[in-house]
Amino acid sequence: MVSTAPAGLRRAAVLAASLTLLGAGALPAHAAEPDRPLAQSQSVESEQPRTDPIAPRDGRSLGASATAAAVESSDAAMSLRSAGTGSISGTIEELVDYNAAAPLQGATVTAFTYDAGTGTLSAPVASATSAADGSYSITGLDAGDYVVLVEDGSAGSKLLPDFYPNQAFAAYASQIAVADGQDSPGIDEVLAPMLSDYIAGATRYETSAAIAAEFPSGVDCVYVASGQNFPDALSAAPAAATCGGPLLLVSPTAVPGAIADELVRLDPATIHIAGGTVAVSASVQSTLAGLVPGADVKRYAGADRYATSRLIVDGAFGATELVWIATGLNFPDALAASNAAAAYREPVLIVPGRSASLNDATMKTIANRSPEAVIIAGGTAVVSTGIEDQLWAQYGMLRLSGPDRYATSLAINEWAWHAPAGANSVYAFVTNGTKFPDALSGAALAGGLAYAPMYTVPPTCVPDAVQEHIADLGVYETYLLGYFSEISFEEPLKRC
Repeated sequence: MVSTAPAGLRRAAVLAASLTLLGAGALPAHAAEPDRPLAQSQSVESEQPRTDPIAPRDGRSLGASATAAAVESSDAAMSLRSAGTGSISGTIEELVDYNAAAPLQGATVTAFTYDAGTGTLSAPVASATSAADGSYSITGLDAGDYVVLVEDGSAGSKLLPDFYPNQAFAAYASQIAVADGQDSPGIDEVLAPMLSDYIAGATRYETSAAIAAEFPSGVDCVYVASGQNFPDALSAAPAAATCGGPLLLVSPTAVPGAIADELVRLDPATIHIAGGTVAVSASVQSTLAGLVPGADVKRYAGADRYATSRLIVDGAFGATELVWIATGLNFPDALAASNAAAAYREPVLIVPGRSASLNDATMKTIANRSPEAVIIAGGTAVVSTGIEDQLWAQYGMLRLSGPDRYATSLAINEWAWHAPAGANSVYAFVTNGTKFPDALSGAALAGGLAYAPMYTVPPTCVPDAVQEHIADLGVYETYLLGYFSEISFEEPLKRC
């Protein structure tokens, strides 16, 4: 398997622990200042006047009372005291390639005290600037325990600040003991850009396996779908999120080696197959069962892609606040919806969007969820006004779309992670919007495990509006799912 992503996601602690801190109200080291202008949502089509007041979501909102762990080191009001005789020293580097670092000159290293009981960070106590070789020494410290924040203040820097050792939150920072007249050495830090890494393999199946590697072993379930075609898998990623498992892609007639290895490691209690035997053959089902002998193997297979989608939704979901609707004739809108739906444990139902109305079976599947509202992903060219009228007669209704697939993806993410409403996210994921395999598996990770937005973008760049939304959410680490032709670590998040 070719993957540069370390297990569990690099650096910013374990996902589950990060999410626990988010729920407790701890902001990342680079949390945005309250007065920073925020991008306005363009989520709802301007020509769409008929919407119940379905408020944009605040994601994993931290709330106004959250304690920010960041302190602007250049703030003129910052008062440093230097009365003691202790010191903290070390070396600061910057990540210049996935596995290489170089000394960072001019980084600001600041010592604070931190009260873990109240989650309170003090005013800065003392600071130092790193030399050409990256070395620094914070002097004049009283005896006591400190946390250290490292920032690169150079203009246009893409490096994100860190609390030692490589943490986004003060609550995760190590307490550094300082004694009178003594130095506490070896407090070294490596700063990295927001674009943290690829999660990718040499093939779509190895990428799927690399994404699944971020999940712990012993999961309740995995979903398996064809990597050759998209329809059966479009509803599977949100379904996988309901039981905390990944979506694995297989060949219609074989289980790739990387997927087999990952399935054995995951050791799921249940294996759900999305699609009939044309999509995932009976021999593949037998192979899957043999890899995890104790697992229960289930298959969701309908007469067509829409019936399969209904079976998956009926099998995985009870009552939900929302139901998402997307066309089953193409993948971009459904992929964007799948990630947001996975984050909130809601279903995506694919439908024949050009039809004048939905059939009784589809309406029954929606009704069985008892939703407060239905969200249509995509414009009227892909899901008709007739379907919209039909849904509007029974439910609150909202359509999220844009002029192209990338704008629709952004509209969905802006609504589901609404920065002006207080949404924050530790992570963000970016994937190629011209291909479906990486995003299929990615939605189960990004939305299902990380509760994070996943943006579908062109293969050569990331639109300005996407980068603005990532910044507004206070994202700490951004991952590329799958390899891109012209987005690289050396030129992070190239704009377009």
